Formats: sequence, structure tokens, C-alpha cells
Amino acid sequence: MNGRPLGLVAVALFGFFLGPLPCKVAAESLRVPSGGSADTLQFDVTGAITPSCALVANRIRIDLGNVPVSELALVGEGSRWRAAAFIGADCVGATHASVVMRADSAAEDSRYIATTGDARGVAVELRTGSGQPVLPDGTTPVRFDLAGASPELRFEARYVRVGPLGPGNAPATALVQITWE
Repeated sequence: MNGRPLGLVAVALFGFFLGPLPCKVAAESLRVPSGGSADTLQFDVTGAITPSCALVANRIRIDLGNVPVSELALVGEGSRWRAAAFIGADCVGATHASVVMRADSAAEDSRYIATTGDARGVAVELRTGSGQPVLPDGTTPVRFDLAGASPELRFEARYVRVGPLGPGNAPATALVQITWE
């Protein structure tokens, strides 16, 4: 091995991983010299090991498609629900996820996300895959129960009529914060 005796390499590796030598040196350095005095101080360590989960992708897109005005005949009526999901990966210790969403809310109804295109009288309603409303206020959490190492955080969205309709593009964007528990 690079001209070194095998025994020397093994001793160096074992000394590094097991660490008996550095501990002995540290203990020797704490001895008070004869005739000296010492103060005893406390060293506290705080912290925690928390659950974690990565995401396969940090963005999901829900295509609501082309919705005819006739499908949203009255205020409060909505288009069909469409779904997408964040997929977890390498989840360790996480049994729940708390999700908060932040977006501009529709002026007509703060439960819905405002659209940013040229369509009028329409907003986006968002809920979890189990039907729990997701509010765009940035403070109201929804909870997901997680199973397995690759859990799914499923969301559904649809257009909902909130006023007099005007056709056009109706995109919307929201930021999602996930806390793994």
C-alpha cells in the first residue's frame, strides 16, 4: 500500500475511528498543575434530532384545462377537481406533515387564490386529497398523515366563480411550507 507497511495503516485507521488516544490527551490537559487553582464550568449542549423528508420535486402543477363559461353558471359553482401531489423521499421519523399555503387571496372571497391572468370573476379553490380546505392565508395549517418512506401529499384544485365572468387565462401561484413531524 503505497510503500507503507500494512500494520501501520491499520493502526492509524483504528486510532482515528475509535479515538482512544485523543480522549486520553484531552483528559491529561484538564489536570490542574500543582500549586494552581481551577474553576469548574458547565458546558451544556442543546438541540434535537428532528424528522426529515425530502421531496421528489419542489414544484407541482395542476392543469385545470379549458373550462367553458357555461360550467360556472352561478357564483360559487366550480369546475371539476384536478389533482397533483408532492411525493416524499427518504423520509425518516416523519409520521405527519403540517402544510401552510401562502398566496394572494381573491378579493371577492379570501378562501380562494386570486388568479393573475385576464379572466375575470374566477378564483382557484384548493383542498387536500381528503377534502380538507387549504386556505391561502399563510397561517392555517392542514395536516397529512404519512405512511412509508415515500408518502404522498395530495392536493386538488378547481376554478370557482366569484363574480361576473370574463373569459381569459386564469393562472395562479402559491407557496407551500411543509413542516415534517
